[in-house]
Amino acid sequence: MSADLPRPARLLARLIPRADRESIVGDLLEDAAFRDLEGRRRDWWLAAHGGAIGVGFTLQRAWQWVALPPLNEVAAGVLVDGRGAFRGHPGAVVVRALLLCGSIATIALGVEVLVSSLLSAAGL
Repeated sequence: MSADLPRPARLLARLIPRADRESIVGDLLEDAAFRDLEGRRRDWWLAAHGGAIGVGFTLQRAWQWVALPPLNEVAAGVLVDGRGAFRGHPGAVVVRALLLCGSIATIALGVEVLVSSLLSAAGL
């Protein structure tokens, strides 16, 4: 990253993927020079725009991690496979629902631990 970048902008630029970081930061620095921004105003402008780009990339990566099936497929699956899940004694239905929610929470926790360990191993 460029040494011309102020500390807050440098920290926010770390949200931008490493492969694109140099070119995006370079474009921001060129744009700040084109606008004749100097001093604190330049620092705040770079931090705001670099942060907005970084947050956009972060949200995009977060949406890519979440893979949701289309609603019509979920509804069809519940109709075909889930008919018997809601029949029977109310206590059994509650136990099945808690078991399903617990297994989903366990999978989500496992994914979170895996992703965080991979990101820390990559140095991000």
